[in-house]
Amino acid sequence: MNTRILTGALALSLVANVWLAASFHRPVDVAHAEITPAGEELAVYMSHAQRHAHKLGLSIQAKNKPLAEFYVTELGETFELIQRKFPQYEGFQIAALSKAMLDPAKPALSKSLAAGDFATAAVAYDKYLAACNNCHVAVKHEFVKVIAPTGNPFNQSFATK
Repeated sequence: MNTRILTGALALSLVANVWLAASFHRPVDVAHAEITPAGEELAVYMSHAQRHAHKLGLSIQAKNKPLAEFYVTELGETFELIQRKFPQYEGFQIAALSKAMLDPAKPALSKSLAAGDFATAAVAYDKYLAACNNCHVAVKHEFVKVIAPTGNPFNQSFATK
């Protein structure tokens, strides 16, 4: 029963996010809209966000509260930078979409980490990643799917001691 409710809620969320993305889609008349005037590409910043998200997942798995809180902050700052630098990309309103889709997922994650509730944080983290993936679908980049980490590719320990 709970699985059907969760599945229904996730399907409804995806439909709502796609509708929301369509309402934010506006044509851009600028050639190479994917590059800022400074010549920077969005993919570079998304790569930073993906690395922070991966390290956040590893921190949650290790139940390392200070490190997880650090990466939540880093992830938030990265998306704030993306929102400022890339208001539009390939005709999509990236800043508005990311604010509408990602920002609502962050408070539950931050709150559960502040409380040291790693079981709830893991669920909130999965919802945050789902929001990322829903945004990718909305901007026709569904082939970029972010997942929870299954290993540590970094030369960094995520242990608490």
